[in-house]
Amino acid sequence: MAQRFEPKWVGEVAVLDCSADTVMIPTEKANVQVKTSNSAGRILFDIGNVRRKIIVKGGRSTTQLRAGEPIYLVVKCKDNETDPSGFIQVVRFEEKKKERRSELAKVNWLDNVTQGNMDFVPYTADAYGRRSYLLRIEPQEGEFGVRILNPDEVDEKMPIFYCFGVHADDSDQQ
Repeated sequence: MAQRFEPKWVGEVAVLDCSADTVMIPTEKANVQVKTSNSAGRILFDIGNVRRKIIVKGGRSTTQLRAGEPIYLVVKCKDNETDPSGFIQVVRFEEKKKERRSELAKVNWLDNVTQGNMDFVPYTADAYGRRSYLLRIEPQEGEFGVRILNPDEVDEKMPIFYCFGVHADDSDQQ
């Protein structure tokens, strides 16, 4: 595949559609909301859980792909000399009518923080050109988001997910 199918900016993600001619499809860039909720036990007795969830507006992504085919994503980075599994996450969202969501973390009453119930999607990756990665995801349906963490330092800026959906039934697409 030619290098021309690389996103313009570092940190961006695009889908490659290789069904006929190879075409690069931009993903939906979503600034997510982070919501915190307390369990009833936490509110009433100060023992219970606090959950942090990410919320993406809209029940489905504006980028929808055909079901039944492998998903190819190109992720542009500063270089491609680091194992991408350490800083590129592909997450399957829980689908609701008006939003997509996933749990980031859970804090129990002893203040022990555990990873939330994010549904991480496995992928295989190869270097693509000099500065990108080509990710391959097995065919599956759902709403997905790609999150790129900063591999060099802890980066807690506004979380951004690059979203896409895969559904056999296109009738409820936006």
